[in-house]
Amino acid sequence: MSADNYNWSLDMHQIETCNCNHGCGCQFAGFPDFGSCEALLGFKINQGHYNEVKLDGLKLALAVKWPAAIHEGNGTCILFIDSSATTEQTTALATIFTGAAGGMPLEALAGTFTTLVGPVMVYINMDTSEDNASFDIEGVMQVQQRPLMNPVTGEQQHVHITFPDNGFMWNSGRIGTTETMWLKHDALSFNHAGKFAAKANVQWPNG
Repeated sequence: MSADNYNWSLDMHQIETCNCNHGCGCQFAGFPDFGSCEALLGFKINQGHYNEVKLDGLKLALAVKWPAAIHEGNGTCILFIDSSATTEQTTALATIFTGAAGGMPLEALAGTFTTLVGPVMVYINMDTSEDNASFDIEGVMQVQQRPLMNPVTGEQQHVHITFPDNGFMWNSGRIGTTETMWLKHDALSFNHAGKFAAKANVQWPNG
């Protein structure tokens, strides 16, 4: 079946963290701040479907690394799907998130990976609150976002970034920092506290 025959749509919370400084060179300048890109992303589906398969309420996480700029490829991706998903739902999510079903941004993103691991079925704990979003998989990864802090006054800074003409992953994001961000897996391992974080609601349709 060609990608043209897939019909899917996802309305989701997206929790994004990476090893860039605040402002994320990958998103806004095309190149990572420190040579390579290492990121953890969590998703909770508010409403979604893949053909006739309903995906509402499901959770996923991606652990990714590129040795240089994302568009230069050679990336590694580990796909984690919450163990509450049925076999049909797992197949649907794996098809969508590996780019096999077509549609942006996942089709383009999948083209940058040379190594795909998963889907790994695990329990994913996730909090989608605006200022303090978090997700974790026991013993494997943990992400905790916090608002940016004014270094002079010590007060929280509520910062939004908006792409008027639509961004690649999201159009409007609430920007924060990583209080905690670590991954321990056979395929990838890293730890980046005090780096870029964003929380957004995303709508990705393909049909």
